[in-house]
Amino acid sequence: MTHARTAPLRWGVLGSARIVETGLAPAIARDPRSVLAAVASRSTADASAFAGRLGASRAYGSYDELLHDEGVDIVYVPLPNSLHRQWAIAALEAGKHVLVEKPLALTGADARAMADAARAADRLLLEGFMWRYHPRVERIREIVRDELGPLRLVRIAYTYDLAAGYGGDTDAAARDIRYDAGLGGGALGDIGSYTVSGLRTYAGGHPERVTGRLLSEGRGVDLRFSGEILFDDGVLGQFFVAMDVPGGALLDLQGDRGRLRMTNAFRTAAEWGDPVIEVMPFSGPARRETVPFADQFDLEVQAVAAVLLDGADPLITLEDSIENADTLDAIRRSWSEHTVDMPHSGAEGNTR
Repeated sequence: MTHARTAPLRWGVLGSARIVETGLAPAIARDPRSVLAAVASRSTADASAFAGRLGASRAYGSYDELLHDEGVDIVYVPLPNSLHRQWAIAALEAGKHVLVEKPLALTGADARAMADAARAADRLLLEGFMWRYHPRVERIREIVRDELGPLRLVRIAYTYDLAAGYGGDTDAAARDIRYDAGLGGGALGDIGSYTVSGLRTYAGGHPERVTGRLLSEGRGVDLRFSGEILFDDGVLGQFFVAMDVPGGALLDLQGDRGRLRMTNAFRTAAEWGDPVIEVMPFSGPARRETVPFADQFDLEVQAVAAVLLDGADPLITLEDSIENADTLDAIRRSWSEHTVDMPHSGAEGNTR
């Protein structure tokens, strides 16, 4: 893969999604080896206003204009899910490296097409799971390996009440893209992608069989679902995902020698303090262990710069992202087929 030659790494952003303003753009500004070079929106006026708020050097009234800016090394794609494939491939074909906000794609087939485009262009394609970069992930793996394993069960419940977040403004809620099936909305493509990534990361093996239930639908999208993933190392993953139930993200691991729990499993915030891991060995006293707070977007931007400027290996590989997309596919199919066997060696999954 061709790397950027020298710092700073010059970023371009497609669209004006809120996550840019609250997450990635501030992280780029804090990274001494990165700079926000350009932003693009569907109108020049919107792009100029967005660039002014973020401190970007240039603003474009179309995505294509940004892709042809020779002063951009990497493009961030935080567009609605249904647009990820189109614009990621367009950016790759324009010679840009690409970071796509999760999920990489709506289907495994789309993820493979995007990966093929990245290989053909000799450019980096990364899925934006910022939570993977926090050191608490590796610390949990160490605790399981050294104190609690062998691991038997990974359970994740991730919920929030999307409509309640609008304070009763039903018109504003109705405009949220997560309620728009045509844009790839629904709980599965939103926090479901985090949940599957978390189950796969902590289980350590490859999904073999998925069993699922669609529990609630509304506004044309999936709102709530649950199920299980059996991994090839024998670990069982269980999940409950909803965007119509208050809560948050809770991780629960159980091994032969003890259990582990963590709240806020995919997010950090300075006001929440240091992330806390609860460790409960079966043969000793329980304890609460903290991992120092770190902004996950900062860690993600730094990691991308290390790949492109230093030649470091990416933490999230294309194979990883394709398997995540395949697992999301299997969950979606399980809502009508109950149990889905995952594909092996590129074969299509079987149902039973």
